[in-house]
Amino acid sequence: MRPRIGYKKLAAVGVAAVVGVASTIALTSGSASASPVFGYSGYSYGTDVESGLANSGPQVVSKFGCTTDATKADKNDIATANVNNQAIARSVRTDTHAFNDKRGTGVTSNATAVDIKVGNLLTLTGVKTTTTAKYSKGQLSYTGNTTFAGVKIGAISVPSLIKPKWNTKVAVPGLGYIVLNRVGGVKTSSGIYSYAQAVVLHATVKNQYIPEGVDVAVLKTRAEISKPATALVIGDAYGTKANADKLVVSGPTSLQTTCQGTEGKTVRVAVGELNIPKVAYVGAVYTTKNGAIGENKSYINFTSHVGGVKVGNLSIGAIESSASAWKTKDGKGGVSSSSSIASIKVGNKTYPVATGENKTLEIPGVARLTFNQVLRQQRYISVNALVIDVYSLNTKVIVGHSAAGVVS
Repeated sequence: MRPRIGYKKLAAVGVAAVVGVASTIALTSGSASASPVFGYSGYSYGTDVESGLANSGPQVVSKFGCTTDATKADKNDIATANVNNQAIARSVRTDTHAFNDKRGTGVTSNATAVDIKVGNLLTLTGVKTTTTAKYSKGQLSYTGNTTFAGVKIGAISVPSLIKPKWNTKVAVPGLGYIVLNRVGGVKTSSGIYSYAQAVVLHATVKNQYIPEGVDVAVLKTRAEISKPATALVIGDAYGTKANADKLVVSGPTSLQTTCQGTEGKTVRVAVGELNIPKVAYVGAVYTTKNGAIGENKSYINFTSHVGGVKVGNLSIGAIESSASAWKTKDGKGGVSSSSSIASIKVGNKTYPVATGENKTLEIPGVARLTFNQVLRQQRYISVNALVIDVYSLNTKVIVGHSAAGVVS
């Protein structure tokens, strides 16, 4: 779970116009005798900033969302993974894959790096981390581990940390502290997920490498497997994401995904106000998910809430979206979505918010806005409350994303 650092309450926003849009589609296909399915999901990251730097999302990513395909796999490699313009990890490789064999059925995620360095404060060499979550003979289990070829804190080698115990905390002068071989797992009535992280850097003092108050996970892996169910639930939600051409300027904020649901509980992830450098200022963001999978019914609902966005002299009021999907064992099901935007201003001029799906507004010399951008597929729906194409920056900012679906 990401640490709750620097959260701020969602700011109240003056409303010039409030527009709500909803779309629903019902589906009735399938058979009451359909076989239960497993769900596979996993990822491996080279680095992931867990607080503070909006422009440093996950790097060297290998991942796949909830799937019933036991042969699903992904891999990636890169020379370096950078945080705050510092080369934190070199020669990074990641991979994640599903399996169904004599071990059982599950997911394994791996990540390696030739070295991880924070200036002359910390050097970790020959780093390997892995985690596996599996279902075998009716039982759920997980494993995870990280090993190092060498560990040096400052100028001092520490051989005792080459094979650290789970969640080993070590002070690093000039930085703060680190947690080596961070491992854990969460078992629910629906399945299990596990994680393993080679090292989590906690910058608690001022230094030239990582801003004070920022946490960085390096070689971060996760694996997830669900118990057999009538259908799997899929989808995601995030507050904002920005891309310039194919380059990620800012990764998804307050990202949530799922394969198993939440056992019917509402899970909330939030961040405070943030800046996307040279692109936008974003108000407080939070997302929610709520759902469950089972033998009789599977369902999921995602929501996204953004306390306003400013791009140059363009100001957007509070933005929200939601997406839902469900399916019963007799084959009945459906999907729905909604979105709303409080207001749009450029300077002192207020613009109307278009109603309906996939409506656009051209603001000459500023941006092209797309409202309630909806994509439908069988038993799946995705909605972006707002997409801003910023002309001067050749950048696209997605605001208020929610998606939901079921797979069987």
